[in-house]
Amino acid sequence: MSSDDFIVDPLRDLEVHEHAKALRRFLGWENSERVDPLALESVNEIWTVRGKKPFRLEVVSDAELPDDSGLTIYDGACIVVKIPRRIRHKAFMGDGYARYTIAHELGHAVLHVDRLVKGATLPRRRVGNVTPIWIPKFKSAEHQAMVFGAAFLINDDTARGLSSADEVSVQAGVSLPAARIYFEQVQEELARPAVAARVRKIADEVREKLSSNPVTRQTSFLSEVCSFCNQQKLFPVGHKFMCHACDRVYDRFQDGDEVQ
Repeated sequence: MSSDDFIVDPLRDLEVHEHAKALRRFLGWENSERVDPLALESVNEIWTVRGKKPFRLEVVSDAELPDDSGLTIYDGACIVVKIPRRIRHKAFMGDGYARYTIAHELGHAVLHVDRLVKGATLPRRRVGNVTPIWIPKFKSAEHQAMVFGAAFLINDDTARGLSSADEVSVQAGVSLPAARIYFEQVQEELARPAVAARVRKIADEVREKLSSNPVTRQTSFLSEVCSFCNQQKLFPVGHKFMCHACDRVYDRFQDGDEVQ
């Protein structure tokens, strides 16, 4: 019996984003302005986090999936994304929800191979999937698939030039919730250098004051390494953590655990 969500290997949203772009490159769609997810009907192999795998996009009757908009399984030889005929028709017409549904299920196929091989079935519910409160986002199969779906359908260069989630939705042909997820990530990415500069300035001022106090020991770096530059240059800045080497500012580390 399928579940609404599963615990999976932890991934940051940025990592999921990069996996989606890796698949675009594998398929030769890296520079596509508007990806057609129905083109997957002619694809028989995809890149996954576990290497190349046989793949099939299968259109089934509406009666076979009355409660689901899509379903991803492993049939013993191939990763299969199933969509009911109603979703295929809507995707053909350009409906954002339907297009995104296919990309969402493709995210399961790419990211959650281990779960699928062990017999998990990963559906997209028509009424929306429910994630238990005890599954954090970075370990949620559904959250990861949501991030993947948007990143797969949206061209980064084009989206960065748009001014709202509504514009992203129209240009990329995705649902508005998917566009909002993506747009928020882009805005965070664009704002990060300015935020890092401000935090760095404040941190430098704090360090200068501390160094002027002869009884204060010199601040040392944490034992963890930065997940971006891989240097042991992390230090606490209030409720955040910053890398002295690359200026990245963290709320949490890639595994979701706060620094101790």
